[in-house]
Amino acid sequence: MVPGLFRIWTLSVVMVALAFGGLVQDVSNCEAGQSMHCQQQQQPQQQQDGEDYSSLLVLPASTQASRPGRHRLADIKSGTSQQGNSVKVYVMMSLTMVSLNGTLNDPEALRRNLTKIRETGATGVMSDVWWGITEPEPQKYNFAAYRQFFSICREVGLEVQIVTSFHQCCDEGSDCYIPVPAFVRKEPGIWYKNALGDETRAYISLFADDVKVGDRTPRQMYEDWVQAFQLEFQSDIGTLIVEVMLGMGTDGELKYPSYENPAGKWQYPGIGMFQAFDQHALESLKAAASTAGEEAWGLPPSAEVTGYYNSFPNETTFFRDDGGYQTSHGKFFLNWYSQALIHHGANMLTMARKTLGSKVRISGKIAGVHWWYKTKSHAAELTAGFYNTNGVNAYANIATAFAAASNAIVDFTCLEMTDASQNPAYECGPQELVQQVTWFCLSFLVFICCCCWFCCRLLLFVFLVFFILHVLLLFIWLFYFVVVCCCSFI
Repeated sequence: MVPGLFRIWTLSVVMVALAFGGLVQDVSNCEAGQSMHCQQQQQPQQQQDGEDYSSLLVLPASTQASRPGRHRLADIKSGTSQQGNSVKVYVMMSLTMVSLNGTLNDPEALRRNLTKIRETGATGVMSDVWWGITEPEPQKYNFAAYRQFFSICREVGLEVQIVTSFHQCCDEGSDCYIPVPAFVRKEPGIWYKNALGDETRAYISLFADDVKVGDRTPRQMYEDWVQAFQLEFQSDIGTLIVEVMLGMGTDGELKYPSYENPAGKWQYPGIGMFQAFDQHALESLKAAASTAGEEAWGLPPSAEVTGYYNSFPNETTFFRDDGGYQTSHGKFFLNWYSQALIHHGANMLTMARKTLGSKVRISGKIAGVHWWYKTKSHAAELTAGFYNTNGVNAYANIATAFAAASNAIVDFTCLEMTDASQNPAYECGPQELVQQVTWFCLSFLVFICCCCWFCCRLLLFVFLVFFILHVLLLFIWLFYFVVVCCCSFI
């Protein structure tokens, strides 16, 4: 009992010290969902005072968005500053800041806008660095536009946070359409596929991570790209470039494209569909079933069982209460599906830390799938890869993986949402979801991103609650110690 309480006390002191010392990372990626990005890019840019603000992303104030969980403060990123109670602000740059041919759009207008940003007191900016732009041919990298952008940021005194965007931006035909490199996009058989045979080429299937595409695997491609970035900007990493967020799925988030494949079929609050039907996923599942001695479990459940993109949980035999997700077969499948996602994320984060070193913050973004959270099955989370039912805690498992990957930061969405703002018929639980994620990130001493001033203070409040509870535990321990000592003398 004594050692356990001592460890808890020590952990509490460390956490409070971090909170008050300003070391809790600022850190929230408030990058908007790709659908919102695309909608904004297609709208005419407004001008004020004769200035062109097309190099910035400014989203209209909104309480609803086309993708739940992503209607957030999309143009700023905030966190604890070292100056009293102020917060750092990072402005999200436009998706079309760099053209598809690798040139910086209107550098002079960009410089003027960045200067205005700095004059407002902002700390820095955040920008996607697109794989599809920077590697037009295998292992031939072009970071010239980003070098120019970083130079302007340095001159005006802004820090930079970047996203390694290994995913596609928006859909074909959009003004902000940025596909993955052509030499990858043309390859068949390496893309996520659902039970209907639909596939998306927005991000390579994680089940193909170790499959040769030409003379390299996707995992090697990601590592080669990060190494090239490190070589190009080694003097800036840790100084000008203060954070690198690893893109680990569609929209840059660690998730399966359960509500994005194919584009346009899913509508909120549909449960989405499992993405476990590409040839490499099927091979992986078959091997796992064989290892478990259950050959019959070598196929994923069909759409007739799990439903379709816009199904509700109670309309399916798999996700309804006491449905297939609670059977031995269902549990086996869900564990395999979620562990594959976590393994992919852990590999990506570990690779980034190994390549970039300890001078820069490493982070990864997790989707906030809050709809149907209050149902027993957590159906929408399950199809996205978050196994959060049957006594399994998806976010504790993810926090463990992030902690093991050199203490990578968890960037979590929907932090500013409330249950009351959602339709009660959809059993949404954004507040409970945030509490769950926050609790287990703190348990593993993993920093968590927050999207606004309120969320930063909310995390500090949680730290204080931890501290007060453990002070009480310390007094209980001291009382216990005194009583034991007195009894021993008697």
